[in-house]
Amino acid sequence: MYLVLTAMLALNVSADILNGFNKLRHSMESSIQSTDSRTEDLMKTFEAAYTKDEGGKAKYGDWWAIAQANKKMCDEFYDYIEQFKLDIVNMVEGEQYTSMPSEIKNGSDTNKPHQYAINEKDPNGKTHAEELRARMDMFRQYMTSADSECLQNKMKDPLFKHEWDQKVEMYNSLFSTGTLTNQEGETIPWEQSIFEEMPAGAVFAMLTKYQSDIRLAENDFLTFLFKSAGSSDFVINSVQALVLPDNGEYIMQGNHYRARIVSAAVDTTNLPMVYINGQEYADGVYDLVANQVGQHTYTGYMLMPGDTTHYNFEGHYTVGAPSASMSNVDMNTIYMGYENKFNISVPGMGNDKIRVSASGASVSQKGGLYVIKPSEGAKSVKISVHAEVDGKTMLMGSNEYKVKPLPKPSAFLISGADTYDGTAKIGLKALKSADAHLEASYGPEGVLDLPFTIVSFEIYAGGRYLKAEGNKFSNDMKTAIGKLRANDVLSIMTIKYREPSGKVNTLPNLTLGLK
Repeated sequence: MYLVLTAMLALNVSADILNGFNKLRHSMESSIQSTDSRTEDLMKTFEAAYTKDEGGKAKYGDWWAIAQANKKMCDEFYDYIEQFKLDIVNMVEGEQYTSMPSEIKNGSDTNKPHQYAINEKDPNGKTHAEELRARMDMFRQYMTSADSECLQNKMKDPLFKHEWDQKVEMYNSLFSTGTLTNQEGETIPWEQSIFEEMPAGAVFAMLTKYQSDIRLAENDFLTFLFKSAGSSDFVINSVQALVLPDNGEYIMQGNHYRARIVSAAVDTTNLPMVYINGQEYADGVYDLVANQVGQHTYTGYMLMPGDTTHYNFEGHYTVGAPSASMSNVDMNTIYMGYENKFNISVPGMGNDKIRVSASGASVSQKGGLYVIKPSEGAKSVKISVHAEVDGKTMLMGSNEYKVKPLPKPSAFLISGADTYDGTAKIGLKALKSADAHLEASYGPEGVLDLPFTIVSFEIYAGGRYLKAEGNKFSNDMKTAIGKLRANDVLSIMTIKYREPSGKVNTLPNLTLGLK
């Protein structure tokens, strides 16, 4: 029973190992497909750069020829190994497959792989394993030789030579056919290490591993070629003259304008990648909508293909709000006792760069406007505007204004949407309206709209004087007004109002004829 159990355990382990070889083969086949896809995309990019124009052909021609030869060599060796696998699987399975089956039924067979590779010979008298080794040696020699003129010229660059030597070391290791030493210290030829007494499942996994190495080496070498072509000979096929202002394109009067005129030599097949604030900008064009007024700075870096160096840069631009300066020279006046509001700006400058001062007045800001209040007794006020330009404070302009007292307003009776100044009769209904009240202003056609406040007023009606506080009729007044008839006259007198400064004055009487 013990011997039977031991034999069964051995069979189970063997089955697990064979299943592992099969999974390993499938994993490498998936890796091959992924690598093939990347290589195909890179070949298309390489070809597009070569065929773009005459400059591309001059720059990439020799390198593109190497890439095509490399692909041909890799495909031939890969296909040879694929046929090698098919010949063995047909012997092992006793069927005629045209492509490798997903599952190998007789993967534990150690005789037929050995028979095909070690014992059978091809028409040239070589065993199949010897032919495989010869092809492996030829492929390794091809991948590690630099016979082409463009590769030889690049060897003068120490960095290129160092990278090439690393690749040679890698390819020699991947495709080595040297002898091996087993645990007992015995030397084993490369062919025997793969095929002698090895189960078919392991042989297929090892041969698929070599196919995967071929595709990885092909992709690696193609990437190396494309990068080397892009960073080797800089072919100038476009020259432009550029103007580079040292201090921006918005210059204040009296300041220096400095600019450098430089030549820009461009290789349109090797355009750089430009990044600003972490975002790539196609063709190096930085385009944005300028919504914020003021001076702006942006930073970024440029990468050349095949070069990891960050070429940093900084740019500046100034945004000015759409504006026009207008002034009425015949009314160059500000008023005493009033918060005169000014909208002051300097084109191309943000408010944080502007300083406003005034002689004979105080200056403050309210709601984005500047408030100018003349000092008591001032006859004139001079307003000056300074701005910070290139770290210096410059006078941008000044103006002097006459100071005059506010014009005296007039009294008006407001009822609904109508305004009465005594020149036209008022209807009894409008006079008795609940919203009828007095206002002090310059009238609907006035040039100023100031916050005057009615403090109190009196009326003469029904043979007596009646007084009200505020701007509305008192109850006694309403009773007296209710007794008036058409063609009567209502006199409103002693009208007190408060100016913006707080001072209280008296308005002329308002006489209203009734209709």
